[in-house]
Amino acid sequence: MFVLLPGTGLVLPHRAGTLRFGMSEYAAQWAVSMLCEIHVLGGATADWAFTGDYLGLTLTARGERVPRGAERGGGLEYVEVGREPADATGAEPTGPALVPVVYRGVDLFGRPRAEVVAHLPQQARVDHGIGRPGGYLQAIGLHGPRDLCRTGEGSG
Repeated sequence: MFVLLPGTGLVLPHRAGTLRFGMSEYAAQWAVSMLCEIHVLGGATADWAFTGDYLGLTLTARGERVPRGAERGGGLEYVEVGREPADATGAEPTGPALVPVVYRGVDLFGRPRAEVVAHLPQQARVDHGIGRPGGYLQAIGLHGPRDLCRTGEGSG
């Protein structure tokens, strides 16, 4: 089970650790490598980014390098958990994910989109996708240290 912790990061399954905002690229890659193989992304909008696939979910992390000589700054800035579209049209999935992705006790990928949207905080920006009845979320991401930031399709 993945657990979203707005302002903190993402708890990984199987005691692999927590992706904490501000942690180094090396520490983030190490934690995710406890679950799956990581793939470094080139041309990202951040100094570093990588993905890993775990039981039908894709975990994406990106951040900035800590400036030399700086006591703070840099590190992990964004995490996202997503899954493949239901079909070639890019439609949101039509059923729950194999692995729970939980926010405040609710499995965000285990309940239909309409139920999940009602559970999210008002400051969350929700991408309703194509609005297929009974559709499920395709992705959810967190920016640190801001609160829950976006759900819906694709990465941002």
